[in-house]
Amino acid sequence: MKGYIRTAAALAAAVVCFAQAPPASARRTSDAYNYDRWGEAIPSQSGYTALRSVSGSDLGTSAFSGLSDICLCDGKFYIADAGNNRIVIADEKLESITAELTEFDYRGEKLSIGNPGGVYASEEGLVYIADTGNSRIIRCDEEGNTDLVITRPVSEQYTAVTFMPKRVLCDRAGFIYVADENVTSGAVMFDPEGNFRGYYGANRVEQTGEVLRNYFWKFLANDEMRRYMTNSVPAAVSSFDTDDSGFIYTCSSSLSQDVDKIKKVNAAGYNLFADLDTHFGDMPSADYSDYPQNSYVDIDVSPSGLINCLDYTNGRIFQYDEDCNLLFIFGEKGYQLGTFRQVSAIESTDEQVFVADSQKNTITVFGETKFGETVHRATALYNAGYYEEALEPWFEVLRRDGNYRRAYMGIASAYINQGNYADAMKYAKIADSQWRYDRAFEGWRERWISRNFIPAALVLLLAAAAAAVLKKIFRNRKLRSSAPEAVTAAAAEVTEEGADDK
Repeated sequence: MKGYIRTAAALAAAVVCFAQAPPASARRTSDAYNYDRWGEAIPSQSGYTALRSVSGSDLGTSAFSGLSDICLCDGKFYIADAGNNRIVIADEKLESITAELTEFDYRGEKLSIGNPGGVYASEEGLVYIADTGNSRIIRCDEEGNTDLVITRPVSEQYTAVTFMPKRVLCDRAGFIYVADENVTSGAVMFDPEGNFRGYYGANRVEQTGEVLRNYFWKFLANDEMRRYMTNSVPAAVSSFDTDDSGFIYTCSSSLSQDVDKIKKVNAAGYNLFADLDTHFGDMPSADYSDYPQNSYVDIDVSPSGLINCLDYTNGRIFQYDEDCNLLFIFGEKGYQLGTFRQVSAIESTDEQVFVADSQKNTITVFGETKFGETVHRATALYNAGYYEEALEPWFEVLRRDGNYRRAYMGIASAYINQGNYADAMKYAKIADSQWRYDRAFEGWRERWISRNFIPAALVLLLAAAAAAVLKKIFRNRKLRSSAPEAVTAAAAEVTEEGADDK
């Protein structure tokens, strides 16, 4: 009896411990999910798996403190270690460091950085540092030799009281873009000489009911009343990245706005994603009773064009292809390998994803799974226009995950390209892709008309001729049946006329 009591007590204690465990750590990183055609979250195969976690000691240096940004360029990692006021340069495998930048030589003056928020390296060997603590941008080489320092712009256009750079980027022409948390007009842009050139890629203001109401009252108010009214301002740019074609991708961490959270901006500053029917991040429920909150602290574009969005709120990575089709969701809040406490930056190659955690002070390395490799191969073939070559990889994806919507879309497109419109309509319907279904139906209709036009025309002509003949026959019969009655009526009329004459 005592044994049963001890067993029951142990089970009760286990239940209590399990109930008190943190929810984030109780979930497994293998609980990958995706969304079906109805926008419902469903279990899915994982595209990535956590391989290892890299700390400062793993690289042979002191522990990181407040990791804020990472950049991968030409086989080197550039790590902004904000708490230690340094930039650490490591090899491509994240196994050892090659240099540490803590002191910078600028025209004979020794500079140091404070709480650096961002780092970017160009193919020309230049390192750009967002020296947040000192309100400036530093451009130097890998030995700390500095040729440019950018401070607060002296311009009527720049209205922010302080210059607070959080991220920095350089395009192919040498223009420098700065994500300033005090600026809501877009990224602050400088020319290669450090001269202020305005703003780039401003976000839009979401047209909510409150915003429209404020516009209406401001229209009716006088100048004195407008002074005391709040202005509706767009969200600030949180971070950005550039692809091999020179397009700049931006993200926003605002929770109050849904528009322009992820953008692809061309040279004119226009958002190429503006007209796409794409929802970035977790999907709301069908009745919008549960509307998830996603705030993006960083964005990365891989060499093959995959878009990785880092969600600060939930510690997740949302990966999309270049057409904004959702591929994978991985990562979450937690304490074990593959989960995060506070994500801060993301970088990637075609096979791996690297995520920095500013509280764990580690960089987690994710490697693609077999399923992820198959999806990426099919996506690369599809985006390159090789629809038929992508068929077999897409079918392999479905053999592993029959609910993977992107595979149905790819197969439907391949069948359209082959002219197999009947099967294309079937797969497009499963994927709930109206555009693909319409294309397949148009092709099927045109083919049916071209194949059946002559027989259909002959049938119609024969039907018309038969109708005409039948009409004539019925008319003649009617005339014959009405002729005796007419003769009788005429005879009766003659008889009546004769009687009247008498």
